[in-house]
Amino acid sequence: MNNDDTQILTTLKVLIIGESDVGKSRLLLRFTDNIFDEDKAATIGVDYKVKQLKINDNRVKLTVWDTAGQERFHTLSPAYYR
Repeated sequence: MNNDDTQILTTLKVLIIGESDVGKSRLLLRFTDNIFDEDKAATIGVDYKVKQLKINDNRVKLTVWDTAGQERFHTLSPAYYR
């Protein structure tokens, strides 16, 4: 078994929260896809991406959630905190 076939040790959930139009979605894209999109449209509700990392020779799966910053979506955020 090579290192790429090692079992995922854990899955972690990361939530990106903040005010509207501060770059949360751009941060998510940069981290997960190594892309910086200056024209990224505002998130409606929530979005997420998955990224696998190797930390201390252990594979970790991150689900990174991007929440909408607009006031009208603030009631959605607590549902994703679990």
